Amino acid sequence: MYKYTFTYAKNRDQKCMEMETAAVLWTMLLGERFPMVHEFVAFLQEKKPVRVINRDQWQSFLEFAASDISNYDESSAWPVLFDEFVDWKRGH
Repeated sequence: MYKYTFTYAKNRDQKCMEMETAAVLWTMLLGERFPMVHEFVAFLQEKKPVRVINRDQWQSFLEFAASDISNYDESSAWPVLFDEFVDWKRGH
């Protein structure tokens, strides 16, 4: 269900989803299962690093939210947005 939510939640003529929409959906779909979701949404709202979420960021987020970021490797193939979040969290 998570994978298909992106297609249905974005505007039909756009390739990306509004960040605010993604934040609400992440909280609703994953917030209870993965506590990091709330921190990620706070990061998006505070720092405003992006205005939209692309398909790659959306698809990667489920695995990212379930991961242990205490040993996060910035050279891994995560989207740059996730690198920025980890930097923010470590400095927060």
